[in-house]
Amino acid sequence: MTELYQAEIDTPKGVFLILFSSAGIYEIFFPGSKPGREYPARELPWPRLADDLKRYLKGEKVNWTDYPLDRSGYRPFTSTLLEKVSEIPHGQLCTYREAAERAGSPLAWRAAGQALKANRHPIIVPCHRVIGSNNRIGGFSGPPGWKQLLLELEGCKIGLRK
Repeated sequence: MTELYQAEIDTPKGVFLILFSSAGIYEIFFPGSKPGREYPARELPWPRLADDLKRYLKGEKVNWTDYPLDRSGYRPFTSTLLEKVSEIPHGQLCTYREAAERAGSPLAWRAAGQALKANRHPIIVPCHRVIGSNNRIGGFSGPPGWKQLLLELEGCKIGLRK
């Protein structure tokens, strides 16, 4: 495995911990969460990332495509699904079933939910924009309340899909 480093981004919503490698951002931890071990601290190689995260958490639309992601270790379906979820526009929603269809496996909506739990790049890969077919918020890999908060920041109204 590639060597990982860590950096913190202090935001008005708390301190995010970013793990990264030479290949890109490896994992993002929400405030109050952390990896099972410590990694050497380094400055982020993407100076704008801290400002972009702060802007996003104020409700601004941010383009995350300039940030490389270290997707090592993902299974093929998970990698494909996360690439497709990355294409969901800011403020829009799709269902787990639709996400599975976009990934080329229309019957794999339950597997899509499990794959989204493996997303190490929340916010940048917006798994929070995927909801249940019943217009319920569904699960989220981040701490409780964050999915609802992120959807509200983007102006999404559950039950009133855009």
